Amino acid sequence: LAAGALPALWAARTGLAEALRHVAVRGGGGHGRMRRGMVVVQVALSLVLLSAGGVLVRSLDGLLSADPGFAAHDALTFRVPVTGEGYPDEAALNALHDRLLAAFGSLPGVTATGGVSALPLSADSNQTQVALPGAPGNTGEADHDNPLVDVLGATEEIFDALGARIVAGRGFSPPSGEPVYEAIVDHTLAEEFFPGGRALGATLQMGGQDHRIVGVVEQPRLYDVHRDDRYQVWLRNREYTYGSLFYVVRSPRPAASLAGEVRAAVRRIDPALPVSELRPIEALVDASLGRQRLSATLVGAFALGALVLAAMGLFGIVAAAVTRRRTEIGVRMALGADAGRVFRLVLGDGLALVGIGLLIGVPGVWLAGRLLRGVLVGVSPFDPATLVAVAFGLAAVTTVACWIPARRVTGIDPAGSLRAD
Repeated sequence: LAAGALPALWAARTGLAEALRHVAVRGGGGHGRMRRGMVVVQVALSLVLLSAGGVLVRSLDGLLSADPGFAAHDALTFRVPVTGEGYPDEAALNALHDRLLAAFGSLPGVTATGGVSALPLSADSNQTQVALPGAPGNTGEADHDNPLVDVLGATEEIFDALGARIVAGRGFSPPSGEPVYEAIVDHTLAEEFFPGGRALGATLQMGGQDHRIVGVVEQPRLYDVHRDDRYQVWLRNREYTYGSLFYVVRSPRPAASLAGEVRAAVRRIDPALPVSELRPIEALVDASLGRQRLSATLVGAFALGALVLAAMGLFGIVAAAVTRRRTEIGVRMALGADAGRVFRLVLGDGLALVGIGLLIGVPGVWLAGRLLRGVLVGVSPFDPATLVAVAFGLAAVTTVACWIPARRVTGIDPAGSLRAD
């Protein structure tokens, strides 16, 4: 509405004498200045949006290639919700988990299976405070020495199924008749409280129970593909039995072909048990990056839209300038200016608008970079490669938009132009 109303108001205010006086004036008077100003603003906004979209896409690409702490391929994940009916105590639940894991492990092509209370990138674990008595990294401050950790209950095979890396020690010991209170901590907790690799064999206290640290795992991300800020403690599910587990079945087979066999295996064990949230493990990464992908897509779409508008505006400005200046161009050519020289003159006027727009857009790029700094990962908001590529791309598109209508001057007949005037 504004784009249509402003020229209409301008035209309504313009008197006949003034309009005639500006017929052959270069640029078309005040109305022409307004159009050129709008094009300059379009170029500036295009630069800002293209720069923001470029760094967001670079950041998303970095997140897609980041190491999430587990093997995000060739695995199927799902949940088997268990109610109290038929499984009244921990012994019955543990027996069910063993039967399910054995059934999944016997499927063709399956290389590893495991169960866990919360999947990676789900942000769905329990949190509690733990103590590490005698840890070299203790400072005597309660807030530091009793950190809040994510607690995950898991079966013995979970690290193989997830493709998580044990960097020191071992995984959980095989089943035995007596409770074995073992704990596996992530490498960030081990480095903070046990520098020099002295975590193995240390005691971790939780809920009044001592646990022996038997392994250190490279942290499978729970919240962010790039990095988690909270420590992780993994416990054997046999001692802290979760009724419903998420299962991970690792296999190179397509997830669609494996899904039916998983459901059939659960039905053979207990037809009343449902299978829910069944998806390839890659979907965990895709879902966690949904916000970043949406932001990059939206900003990229707006940037392309702004680029198209800027190119169309420049095309219209240069085309209108050629039409309005036919008499001037005819006089120049009649006095000896060749078509190439006039072409460069008209093209230069259009490119001058591009240059002004780029200069005006630089502060906007700086401001947008400051606003985006907190959401970018692995790339600077002022990444030189991205900014140079954007500037050259914008300049190339707008140059073509100026060049196409500017070519019309090469077909102007000076005599015909003067006779028409």
